[in-house]
Formats: sequence, structure tokens, C-alpha cells
Amino acid sequence: MGNHLILQNDINPISKLFIVLVLIVSIFIIPSYIFSLSIFIVLLFLSLLFKVFKSFISTISKTLLILISMMFVMQALFYPGEIILMKLWIFSIKQEGIIHALNLSSKLLVIGGAILLFFKLIEVRELLASLESVGLSPKLSYVILSTLQIIPQMQKKANIILDTQRARGVETEGGIFIRSKAFIPTIAPLILGSIISIEERALTLEARAFSSPVKKTRLIEVKKTSIDKLTRVLAFIFLISVFIWRIFL
Repeated sequence: MGNHLILQNDINPISKLFIVLVLIVSIFIIPSYIFSLSIFIVLLFLSLLFKVFKSFISTISKTLLILISMMFVMQALFYPGEIILMKLWIFSIKQEGIIHALNLSSKLLVIGGAILLFFKLIEVRELLASLESVGLSPKLSYVILSTLQIIPQMQKKANIILDTQRARGVETEGGIFIRSKAFIPTIAPLILGSIISIEERALTLEARAFSSPVKKTRLIEVKKTSIDKLTRVLAFIFLISVFIWRIFL
């Protein structure tokens, strides 16, 4: 029997995934920007609860808010409507455009925020271990994990190659022309290194009998707890309450 590493988490990654999906589904059941913003406040509370508030806010402000702001302006300026609130040169901001922009941007804020928070609360290996425990194929699990690791691994290799180029006296910083000259010599070793690593990984998997038709042992073991069951029940009750609210709204 292989040794197991028991993760000391109060909430199972699948339960966290269920909570995130419930929050995302709820904003489509009640399509109001006020409700969506309320759900985003819930996400902020959860980030405080799990002590990832600063990194969560930082990530949202650097990525999601920029995209949403641009989308809000475009919708406000070009969405058709009759009630004009303000004129800006040849453009006019209409009440219908503002409401549509608020509804759309608040939904994107919740969806993007929920996904970002989810990946800050779990490690991918934990999630895949949980999914394997409920029947996910180990081969599919490995494909998902490898896909998610491609970009970080290639970034790490590219940085190593660039550091090597700098050590040889090659200029890698400056204008677009200098950066392009430094980028071209980086591509060949990056691609060759990636091909070699794929071959090495395949040999490693075969050495570990990955394709052997026997029951697999896991290094990571994710267990369900009473808190885990409680969170799923509460999330389900919340979803039912949202349905009822929608019916009688």
C-alpha cells in the first residue's frame, strides 16, 4: 500500500466547487444587478473567511475590473434606447444602456470573481484527487492537470532561458526591436525543451505503471467531514430559496 497524505482542509474541494456553481447559477435565476452585486459581497466575505481577501482583491483589480470597465463603457455608449441621460460628442448615454451594462457587468464580476476565488481556495491536485475519489478517470485527471500546468511551466522555462541569454551578454530589455531580437533565440530551446520534457514525463509514467489496468493508490487523500456536508446542505437550501424567490418575485 502506498503512503497517503491527508489534506487538512475543513471543506472538500468538491464542496467548494458546488458552492461556486450555486452562486453562479443564482445570478441567472434572479437577473438583477442588485442581486448580483449582493452575491459579489458574499464572495468578498468568503475571501475574508478563508484569509485570501488581499490577494483576491488584488487579482480582481488587476484583471477583471479592467475588462468589466471597458465592457461597461461600450455597452453604455452603444446599447440602443430612448431615454437619453447624457450626450458626449456624437455619442449618447441612454438609461437602457446603463441598466443593461449594470446587469451584464455585475454577472461577469460574480462569474469571474467566483472562479478566481475558487482557484485561490484549492490546489488543482486536491480537486483532481477529490474527483478521482468519486469516479473520475486517472487518465483524464492527468490530462487536466497537465493542461493547467502548461503555461506556468513554459513561463518558468522562458525565464530561465532569458536569464541565460542575459548571462551571455544578450540584451533582453528595451524597445520592441530589442525585445523581438531576444525573443526569437528563446523560441527554439523553449520548444525543444518542451518536447524533451513530454518524452521524459511519458517514460516516468510508464515506469510507474500508469497505464497498467490495476487499482491506483493516491498520494493525496481528501476526506469529507461534517462541516463539508453542512456547507453542501446550506448551499442547496440557498439555491432552492432563490428559485422560490424568483417564482414569487
